[in-house]
Amino acid sequence: MALNERSLKNLQGVHPDLVRVVKLAAEREPFIVTEGVRTIERQKQLKAAGKSWTLNSRHLNGHAIDVVDPDGKYDIPDMDHIAVVMKGAAAELGVPITWGGDWKSRDTPHFELDWKAYPETGMSFVSRIKETAVDVATSKPGVVTTGVGVGAGIAENADKIPAPPDLTSFTAWKVFSQTAIDLGSWVWGNPTIVVMIGGWIAGTLYWPKIKATIGGAVDAIAEKRRAA
Repeated sequence: MALNERSLKNLQGVHPDLVRVVKLAAEREPFIVTEGVRTIERQKQLKAAGKSWTLNSRHLNGHAIDVVDPDGKYDIPDMDHIAVVMKGAAAELGVPITWGGDWKSRDTPHFELDWKAYPETGMSFVSRIKETAVDVATSKPGVVTTGVGVGAGIAENADKIPAPPDLTSFTAWKVFSQTAIDLGSWVWGNPTIVVMIGGWIAGTLYWPKIKATIGGAVDAIAEKRRAA
């Protein structure tokens, strides 16, 4: 079944590899593309309304789409079936994609190019730094409670651990072990941001001690000189 006019319009500006996957999948299963490329203004509105967790959405640079079934809905059975077809088309074309329905916080209409294979971002570097700073400042890590063991406490509170910046997307938290892998991959792919955050944290925590140590050494030297 060919994509309708609305779907084709919403695919304008979307990455060609994702468009290829969508068109092949649409030949095998009918669905409607409801959204492709977003402006930063719309993304800000969605985040303010709580409908998106980040400004750095994969939609900004055409690396993500949202779809619904032909009835304009996203009922779970229908979306699960569409996901199977989309994944099959992606595998056939050799284009790695991620489905929001596989995230812990499910976003079943959402499909995006795998960020590891397509790491480009839709936000400027400065904007990413600003949002990262806000996320770090406002996030509240879950407290690991005692249970059968430490592992049990971590598993129990895994949903309370904040997502790392720019795992768009949300690459949402899945299980704790997968989360660790995702976080490690993000750290590896964003060394500049990691160094800046690490430097800020280290400076905040240790600079007073370093300053006091240096001051004490200088005072000791001066005292020795006066005694001599």
